[in-house]
Amino acid sequence: ANVQYAELMDFCYVWLKRHLAAHHGAFARVSTRTGAELTVNQTEGRDIAHFTDGLSQVFSSFARALKPGGPFVFTYHHNDLTAYLPIAAALLDASLVCTVALPCPAEMGASIHISGTRSSVVDTIFVCRSTGVIRANDFEPSMQNLKQLLRIDLVQLQQAKLKPTVGDARCLLLGHLTRLAVWYLRPEWNPSLLAGEKLVQVKAKIEEFCPMAQIGQLADEIVAGLAEIGLFAVLMEERASYDVSF
Repeated sequence: ANVQYAELMDFCYVWLKRHLAAHHGAFARVSTRTGAELTVNQTEGRDIAHFTDGLSQVFSSFARALKPGGPFVFTYHHNDLTAYLPIAAALLDASLVCTVALPCPAEMGASIHISGTRSSVVDTIFVCRSTGVIRANDFEPSMQNLKQLLRIDLVQLQQAKLKPTVGDARCLLLGHLTRLAVWYLRPEWNPSLLAGEKLVQVKAKIEEFCPMAQIGQLADEIVAGLAEIGLFAVLMEERASYDVSF
């Protein structure tokens, strides 16, 4: 069974409640669980459309509070492309562009729920803005450029003494594809569409860049070639270098 972090929180909460309930009203509740949770939870009847709509409201609220050009930053990782679709839709609804996606070690490979699986221990850090400047070469949706971006991420993780896995590569690739989908959908995006329609558009755009069947293959290919290439060689590969304002 898939036990969510929101559900596991009660195991911590009962101990905190014993010591803090008398001093802080927030700990007077019996449980941390609430109908307002923003999760996909089949048991509770919350589907991905619910999650998409709620996340859009959250991101839009943050976007309104940002100073012009100010960053909105969050981390995320998942093994399934479907889990990235609400992220892209919410960014588009909030009129935010992901200017860069960065790799970041996030979990221990020895964790019980990760050990022995193909899951990732790496998050993508999404750095988003409503206005600013991007490097055009980071937004070229060709397969060659996707491979280059992924190589740079993975070699930099190696430099940080992490041994990247195929799961890590897959998650980082999904992060880049999400970032690209937001950029190329934004000119014609319609925030008034139903959540399901938004998710269909995002998925279709991502698959224009890299069909689902090739995502795992690409991750395997890049990880397999890491031993043969160094950071200097990766960074020296010729790429476009002009900037674009938005």
